[in-house]
Amino acid sequence: MKETGVDDEGLNEFATEYFPHPTYKDQALVFYNALGSGKLSLGFNPLAYIKLIRDSMKRIKEDGVKSYNTKGEGFLQGGWILFDKEGNPKAAFQENAKQRVPIDDILKEVKAMSTKE
Repeated sequence: MKETGVDDEGLNEFATEYFPHPTYKDQALVFYNALGSGKLSLGFNPLAYIKLIRDSMKRIKEDGVKSYNTKGEGFLQGGWILFDKEGNPKAAFQENAKQRVPIDDILKEVKAMSTKE
């Protein structure tokens, strides 16, 4: 998880309410850096910021998120790394704040990994 120490309460809420599976803090940012140390860039276009905020609020509502906060940097992007049972990385997906997480691609990879094991 990114931005550790900024909002541990929010991370705890995420881990219990929305993703009740093991989560780990990447204190040294090893995984974050492996995913490219992404930072959202919208240039200097104020309309792009407004559109991003509007689209994000729409997704939050569609996804049924009950509460959310705006603590933290807000422009850092991480991603997903899938590991096998031995802890070896098998697939990675970079986060893109302008689009939804590619759940179908992630599930496809998880299914492929489960048939191999």
